[in-house]
Amino acid sequence: MKKTFPDGLWQEFGRLTNWKVPLHSRPGWWGKLVIELIYDTLDPDVTDYLRANKPDPGIRWHRQLTENIGVRALVSRCYEVIGMAKGCDDMRELREKVAEHYGREIVQLSLALPKQKK
Repeated sequence: MKKTFPDGLWQEFGRLTNWKVPLHSRPGWWGKLVIELIYDTLDPDVTDYLRANKPDPGIRWHRQLTENIGVRALVSRCYEVIGMAKGCDDMRELREKVAEHYGREIVQLSLALPKQKK
């Protein structure tokens, strides 16, 4: 069975975040990584199409691969990110590599916190 989000994506996320628990117990915040690294890097028209054409409950995206160009773009992007992840040592490096590859500007913000009292 084909999956929209291949196991390789979760394996790379696990490796890059030092996730020690089985991958089927992956944390919910990985969903935010999927949005940042996959959905936000797709063409806006494709993202809009995917949002407007969500499958009915019980039907998964992967069942639409042959007729749905938006789903094909989504799955293709997953494999592109997996390929980039293989050359990274941590999630920060992957995020920077994906941002740069897809034409996003990398911004480093500083946050000032009060000093800890000794």
